[in-house]
Formats: sequence, C-alpha cells, structure tokens
Amino acid sequence: MLALVTSCNFDKVYEKTEDIVNSKWNKKQVVNFNFNSKDTINGYDIFVNVRNNNEYRYKNLFLFITTFSPNGYTKGDTLEITLADDKGKWLGHGIGGVNSIAKAYKKNIRFPVSGTYKIEVLQGMRNDILEGIMDVSVSVEKVK
Repeated sequence: MLALVTSCNFDKVYEKTEDIVNSKWNKKQVVNFNFNSKDTINGYDIFVNVRNNNEYRYKNLFLFITTFSPNGYTKGDTLEITLADDKGKWLGHGIGGVNSIAKAYKKNIRFPVSGTYKIEVLQGMRNDILEGIMDVSVSVEKVK
C-alpha cells in the first residue's frame, strides 16, 4: 500500500494527450495544450511525451514549440527528442512495437502571470507527413 501511495505523482498539475490521427503527423498540424496557472511563486517542470510505433523511421524527432503567456508574450523553441540509439533500439518504455518517451522541455520555470498558458507543438522533421507518431502529451509538474 505504501509503494502505491508513494508512486503517485501529486505534483502534476496538468497533463493532456493529443492523438495523431492514423499515426500520420502533417507538418501543418498544430497540437495544442492549454493550462491555467495561478501560482506565480513556485517552480515547475514541463515535459513532452511522445508515443511512436515501428513505422517511425528515424532515431530522433524535432519539435517546434511555441508558448503563449496570458499577457501576450510568445516564445518559440526547438526541442529534439532522441527516440532510438545508434543501433535502432528504441529508448524509453514500450511493448508490442509501441514506444513512449518523455523529455524535459523546461525545468524549474515560474509562470510570472496568472492565467491561461498555451503550448503549440508542430513536428519539425523534413517530411510533409511524418509516419509513426501516435500521440503527443504535455505535462506540467511542480518542482519538488
């Protein structure tokens, strides 16, 4: 019972998963995440999780991420997630040809303004249609 209680993450304040239809991510398809923050004092970590299948042909994935704050400030970033090692073995966790891996996007940041924050994610690979990405998740966790 103690292991079950301590394994739960009570510091997660937001988590959402968006499916990629038919595991084919069009480079123009924006994946949106909106969360509300009233806490302007404490630090938070933001993670991006990607689930892929064996149709994915590359060892890494580039994402273009834009963050919008309630006061109109916008910040664009590029995030690289390494999905497989040099021999093609999937990193992360998975079973039956499905792999999941999380990567820290921002560590110990503070939300300076109360309100709704928006995160937009686009695939940044050279393919117009990127096959093998099943879904994308964003989670926001309070720093312990």
